[in-house]
Amino acid sequence: MCAKMIVTAIIIVFFIVLFFIIWFTTITIVIDYSHMQDDDHFNIKLSAWKFIRHTIEVPVVKIDKEEPHIIYKKKNKAGEHETNKITPHEIKNRFSDYKELMQHVFDLNAVIQKFLKTVKVKKLEWHSYVGLKDAAQTGVLTGVVWSIKGVIIGLLSKYMRLKTNPVISVQPSFQIPVSQTKIKCMFKIRIGNAILAGLKILKFWRGGKGSFKTKPLNAMSKDENNHSI
Repeated sequence: MCAKMIVTAIIIVFFIVLFFIIWFTTITIVIDYSHMQDDDHFNIKLSAWKFIRHTIEVPVVKIDKEEPHIIYKKKNKAGEHETNKITPHEIKNRFSDYKELMQHVFDLNAVIQKFLKTVKVKKLEWHSYVGLKDAAQTGVLTGVVWSIKGVIIGLLSKYMRLKTNPVISVQPSFQIPVSQTKIKCMFKIRIGNAILAGLKILKFWRGGKGSFKTKPLNAMSKDENNHSI
């Protein structure tokens, strides 16, 4: 009996220690995006404790010039890239779903803001090279891009904790039309803070789930309904 109690106590202590280790673990997230004319690359790298690493390849989209479709590539289960198309009807449904989803997000404004305040931005680099055929239009475009970057940096500094000065640039091209941009952002999130925010969002979501038309969001809504039952 004494031996069983000791083993039970050891197991309980082990899981308590494991819980606290996970709770206070910080995940480093690096977002790397590059757009070079028609060549796009977007990946997200996750790491923790220096030896846990995972890279997510995010599908990039392109507009079909022959048909009103959006084309994107993603990896299948075999690790090969396959091409998929999104029709105008699917786009309409997705916009409808995202509109309803954003309404939930706005309702969760306080929860999300509190979580974002715990996110530390350790690095932010954003360089762009833009140009049009007309020099005057290029000048206007350059100013617009600078303004957009200024607004986004302002929002980041307001809602997150910037630990370094962002490095941004906009280089105009007055000779040839060009569209290039590179973004690299590194930020850190504590798992415990993410869990707390997730639990609050889940509690709110169950109180007023939406009705979605597209498969991913509709499946999520159905799963929540099943869990509630």
